[in-house]
Amino acid sequence: MRILNFCKKNLIFIWCLATSFTILLFTSRSSFFFPYNNWDDANSYFTMGKGLMNHMVIYRDLYDQKGPFLYLLYGICYLISNNSFKGVFLFEIIAATLFLYYSFQIIRRHCNIKIVYMLIPFLAAGVYSSKSFYWGGAAEEFCLPMFAYSLYILNKFLFPVSGDKKISESNKEIFIVGLLTGITSLIKYTMLGFYFAFGVIVLILIIYREGFVKAIKPALIYFLGIVVPFIPWFIFFGVNGALDDWYRCYIFNNLFFYSDIAGEKITLSTKLYKLCKLQYWLFIDNFEYFLFIAIGFIANIFTEKIILRKVMYPFMYLCTFMFIFYGGGTLPYYSIPLMPFSIIGFIAIGKLLKKISEHYSDEHFWYNLGILALIFSVVFAKNNSQSSNYIFTDKDTFWLTEAASNIEEAPNTTLLNVGALDVGLYTITGIVPTCEYFQTNGIALPTMFSEQERYIKEGITTYVISSEGEPEHIYDHYNLIYHTAFYDNGYDQSYYLYKHK
Repeated sequence: MRILNFCKKNLIFIWCLATSFTILLFTSRSSFFFPYNNWDDANSYFTMGKGLMNHMVIYRDLYDQKGPFLYLLYGICYLISNNSFKGVFLFEIIAATLFLYYSFQIIRRHCNIKIVYMLIPFLAAGVYSSKSFYWGGAAEEFCLPMFAYSLYILNKFLFPVSGDKKISESNKEIFIVGLLTGITSLIKYTMLGFYFAFGVIVLILIIYREGFVKAIKPALIYFLGIVVPFIPWFIFFGVNGALDDWYRCYIFNNLFFYSDIAGEKITLSTKLYKLCKLQYWLFIDNFEYFLFIAIGFIANIFTEKIILRKVMYPFMYLCTFMFIFYGGGTLPYYSIPLMPFSIIGFIAIGKLLKKISEHYSDEHFWYNLGILALIFSVVFAKNNSQSSNYIFTDKDTFWLTEAASNIEEAPNTTLLNVGALDVGLYTITGIVPTCEYFQTNGIALPTMFSEQERYIKEGITTYVISSEGEPEHIYDHYNLIYHTAFYDNGYDQSYYLYKHK
C-alpha cells in the first residue's frame, strides 16, 4: 500500500523517469546497449574529470576549453565507474528526467494533465533522437533541465493563475534561476543568450506590472545567484595559483582562437545571410523538434492577444541562437539549447487536444494513449537516432577493445593521445593523463603542437595513440604495436598505437 501511494503521489516524476530511461537506452552511447561511448568530446570531458579527481588542477595541469562545472560532473561520473560511462549514463537519465519533469509542469499549466502524459514521450523522442543530440554526453545536454526550469518560472510569471506570487515576491525562484545562470556560464558561456533574454523579459514584466522600484530587489537577488557558483572556483584556482590559467583556457582561447568573433572579417549582411542559411539547415536536419518550435511560435502569434506573450519566445530563441552561432561554430550539438523551445509547440498541441478531450473524458483512455505514445516514441527514437547502427555491437570486435588489449596494466602506465581529441583509450584503460596537452584539442594552439612534439621526442609516456598518420620522431623512442584503419561516421579513420622501447 505504501509503494502504491508513493507511486500515485509521484506519478509525474516516475513517468518522466521511465520515459527518459527507455529512450536514452536506445539513443545515448553511454547506455549499456552500446559497447562504448566513443565520442571524442565526451571522452575528453571524462579524462579532464578524471584528472580533477586525481588531484590535478584543470587548465593548469590539463588543457581543455570547457567550463569547470562540466569537468566536476564528469569527475563524479569517474568516481562511479573509472573505466566506463555508467556514471555518465546515470547523470544523463537524471538530467533528462528533470528536463521532462519541468516540461510536463509547463505544459500542464495550459491543458489537462492526462493529455500531458501522452505528449511527454513525443517530446523526449524528438529531443533525444535528433541529430543535435549526437551520441550523448554533450555539455549542453546537462543544461537542458536548467533551461526547462527557467522556462517554467518564466511561464508562471507570464501566465499567472490564482495563488501565484507576484514576480517581485518570487525571491527564491529568481535566486535559483540566477544560480542556474552562473552554473551555465561555468559550463559553456555561449549558452548565456537564453538567460540574457530571461532577464530582459522578467525586468520588463516587473516594471510594467509593479513599477521600476520593485525591479531593484529581484535584479540584485538574480545577480547574487549568478555570483555564488563562481565563489568555490575562485577559491580553488586561487589557492592553486591557477586563476590566470582558468582565464586563458576558458575565456581568452575560446574567444580569440576557437571563435571567429575576433578574426572573421565579413560584412554584417553576409553574416546574417550565413546565420539564416544555418537556421534553415538546422530545421531540416532536426525536424524532430524544430517542427514543434515552429508550431509553438506560430500558434503564439495568432492566439495570444498580449504583445509580450506573442514575442517573448521568439525573442528568447533569437538571443539563444545568436549567442551560440554568431561566433561561427556549427557543430550539430551546438543547437541543443534550442531544444526547450519545442515545449511551446506541445503547449499549442495540448490546448487543441484539451478541446477534443471534452468529448473523450475517460481518463483511462488518455493514460492508455500515453502508454502507446511511449512505445511508439521508443521505436521512433531507436530507429531515428544517430547511433542506431551502432547499438548492440559486440564490444570484443570494436577497435578500442583491440587497442586496449595491447596496453599492459601497470601502476605507472602513461599515455599520450595525438592527432585528435581523446579517442577513448584513457577511459577504458583507466590511465590518468600526465601531460598538460594529453590530447590534440580543436583549438590549434602552436604551444600544444610544440609540446606534443617534445613529449614524443623525449619519450615521456609509455604509450602513444595517433589518429593522423605517424608522428615525426616517433620511432626514436617507440615501436608500433597496433594499427587499424576503417570507415565510420562518414570518413576514413586510422589509428596507430606505439609502445616505448
